[in-house]
Amino acid sequence: MKEAWLIKKTGNRRLILFMLGWGATPNAVHQLPFPEGYDVLCCYDHRSLRPLKAAGFGDYDRIYLFAWSFGVWVAEQSCQELPLHKAIAINGTPYPASPQYGLRLKVLQRTIRSVAAMGGNPFRDESHPEKYAPAGPFEEPSPDQQVEELDFLAEACQTLPEQPHLTWNRAYIATMDEIFPPARMRAYWGELGVEFESYHFPFYCESIVIGEL
Repeated sequence: MKEAWLIKKTGNRRLILFMLGWGATPNAVHQLPFPEGYDVLCCYDHRSLRPLKAAGFGDYDRIYLFAWSFGVWVAEQSCQELPLHKAIAINGTPYPASPQYGLRLKVLQRTIRSVAAMGGNPFRDESHPEKYAPAGPFEEPSPDQQVEELDFLAEACQTLPEQPHLTWNRAYIATMDEIFPPARMRAYWGELGVEFESYHFPFYCESIVIGEL
C-alpha cells in the first residue's frame, strides 16, 4: 500500500484520508477544492496491506475517512486503530466478494486480463471520460500492476476475516455504477445509503467530499 500527501502543512489539525479503490492513484482526487486547515492523505496501490497506526496521526483533532470502491474493504483492514471522526463509504461495501453485497469480481478479472494482454488500459475509455479519473501528476499503474493488485485483493478479501470493524456514517451509492451493482449496495447499507447520479468514479461530484467536512 502506497501513501501520498496531497496537502501537509504545519498547524493543520484536521485530516482527510482517502482510501482509494484498485487501479486508482491520487489523480482521482487531487483536483478537489480542499478547504484551508485540512491535510490530505491518499492510500492506494493495494498490492499489500498494513494497519495505519493511531500514533502516526496524533496531531489531528479530527480524521475524515473517505473510502471508495475496494477501498471500503481495505479501510476495514487498515483503519481499525484510527480515531475516526467520520467514515464515508463511496460505491463499495465491506464485502466486495459477496454475491449479495459485492462486485462482479470474476467478470472484472476476466476483463482486466484480456485488456492487459492487449497492452491497453482497462480503466480508460476516451469515449466516456466522465467514468474515469482525470489525468494528473501521479504515475498511473500499468495494466500488469492493476492485474497484480486485483489478484491480491481478490484473494485477500476471501481469506481474511470478513467481520466489519468500522462504524460508517454514510454510504454513497452511484445509480449508474457498473462495478458495484447499486442494488447490492442498497441491500447492504440500508438507511445509511444515499443515492446520487454518477458512474463508479464519483469525484466529479465535489459535494460527496466537501459537503461532509
